[in-house]
Amino acid sequence: MDFPAPDMISVNGITLGVYRMGPELSETDKPPVIFMHGFPELAYSWRYQMAALADAGYAVFAPDMRGYGVSDKPDGVPAYTMGELTKDMAGIVAHYDLGKAVFIGHDWGALVLWSLPFYQPDIILGLAGLNVAFTPNYTMDPIEMFRRSYGDDMYMVRFQEEGVCDAILDADPAKSIRFFLRRANKAASKTGEAKKLPRRPNLDLVRMFEMVDESAWFGENWLCDEDMKVYSDAFAAGGFTGPINWYRNFTSNWEKMKEYQPAGTMPSIDVPSLMITADMDAACPARLADGMENYIKNYRRLDLKGISHWSQQEAYEDINEALLSWLGDNWG
Repeated sequence: MDFPAPDMISVNGITLGVYRMGPELSETDKPPVIFMHGFPELAYSWRYQMAALADAGYAVFAPDMRGYGVSDKPDGVPAYTMGELTKDMAGIVAHYDLGKAVFIGHDWGALVLWSLPFYQPDIILGLAGLNVAFTPNYTMDPIEMFRRSYGDDMYMVRFQEEGVCDAILDADPAKSIRFFLRRANKAASKTGEAKKLPRRPNLDLVRMFEMVDESAWFGENWLCDEDMKVYSDAFAAGGFTGPINWYRNFTSNWEKMKEYQPAGTMPSIDVPSLMITADMDAACPARLADGMENYIKNYRRLDLKGISHWSQQEAYEDINEALLSWLGDNWG
């Protein structure tokens, strides 16, 4: 499908590519919407939602997040902390004079989303997260928690060593995209295999990626060749170091969040919020959203069936319908 050329805007000391659809803000009474993508994706991953919301009269914005696509890829791990990522979103709001916006995030974009109420509360009208749930700040370093739960080979643990996994993925970006952007096998969905997902899946993704025989990989590819090329070309040009540096800040982000969520306190989010889960998502299972209603005053949840991690692309019609319904119910 056609996708617009980006605005190249200066925010928070870097240049971001921001893609826009829909009317000018002055021409609509609907709230502006900002989409945030995850790993390893681009603003392009929101193409279906951007078109649907634009057709419904919303002014929509989707950046290639820092480290991705046409946006800047600053050097060094500290350039990718949650503080910087959330400042980028505040910069977009300020640049376009939006005042406040509804934010919609998937995967790492959802992690940024659920951090906004603590880092940048004044720019939020509402929050909609896909696949990755809000959780209170962990009681221990998340990387150590992942190591204890899944072992040293769990991909987020392996990502902590600078340069190693970057080089593995950079060696063949097209193969890397074919590996990551896979969905649960349709046949498994139809036969109810979703119920058999292990509580502790094998997350040694780098070792799986290095298997010579791609037929041994999990799931199946479903994106068309044109879409796959958009992603593979972007990562061939920009590499994987910037995106992986987001993971290298798990510990520093955890330490910083202690300032916003002191031990013994219950975090609270007081803007309308939507959580969309997918029952075939092994890495981010739907059960992780259980209990979110205890922290969010105006909360809605949708559980998708037969869908895996890349929900806004796999089930775009369901996602579009859910987002438009939620937006309409809260902002008319």
